[in-house]
Amino acid sequence: MEFFEGLDDYGTYYQVNKVEGTVPILFIHGVGLDHSIWKTQTDYFTNQTTIIYDLICHGRSTCLLDEIHIKNFAMQIDGLLEILRVNKIIIVGFSLGGLIAAHYASTRQSMIKKTILLGTIYSRSTKEQKSSAQRYQTAEKNYLNIPEQLERWFNKDYLVANPKVGEAISNILKSNNVTDFLKSYKLFSFFEDKMINFDKIISPTLIVTGEKEVGSTPEMSHNMSKIIHKSKVTIISEGKHFCNIECAKEVNKVFEKFIETKI
Repeated sequence: MEFFEGLDDYGTYYQVNKVEGTVPILFIHGVGLDHSIWKTQTDYFTNQTTIIYDLICHGRSTCLLDEIHIKNFAMQIDGLLEILRVNKIIIVGFSLGGLIAAHYASTRQSMIKKTILLGTIYSRSTKEQKSSAQRYQTAEKNYLNIPEQLERWFNKDYLVANPKVGEAISNILKSNNVTDFLKSYKLFSFFEDKMINFDKIISPTLIVTGEKEVGSTPEMSHNMSKIIHKSKVTIISEGKHFCNIECAKEVNKVFEKFIETKI
């Protein structure tokens, strides 16, 4: 395995663990976070090339846009894959990253071998839409209540037993430029299903969420699966939003089985 990192021509920070002869897995993080949330996955998938990076206006990537649309994130991936000379990927997205992955899979069909959507919103009810809008309005005034956010994302007993995890996520959130954060958070908070042609995703697709997830619920995952033709749903028992960290062993095995299954 060969590790390297850098900035592409458009200011995107990335890290690659390269394994010759394998289809790269591209991991996309959620809003307000950065590439580091995927460590439990990159540590696991050592027999396959993995690519992690920071979204526009996140982490070490540049932020030159006054407003961010989902197409900007897709173009960011285009630029990254161009410099890495990659023409086929397995795309994995978490939360906002799941929306980006779904959009990319629906618009760059020939680039995608398989798609994994983790903790991804779809078909929010009127109540859920209002709640999301209210959270954005609160963030505009006071940013985020980080302890409250952590309890929304993790089970409380897990946070008590793993304080370093909570500290690491808190530090990412604390380091954000609030103005830049709000650009992406606005897109996520006011997202509408019509922004993505989910029915245009033709790659085999795995939709994963936590049993106890309140933002991207199991019901949303099952509804999404009705629209994405070659899709299946896996619900992680007792999982909340950050399944990939809290339930890493189970999630990694689920990902691995899906990736390795010949379809």
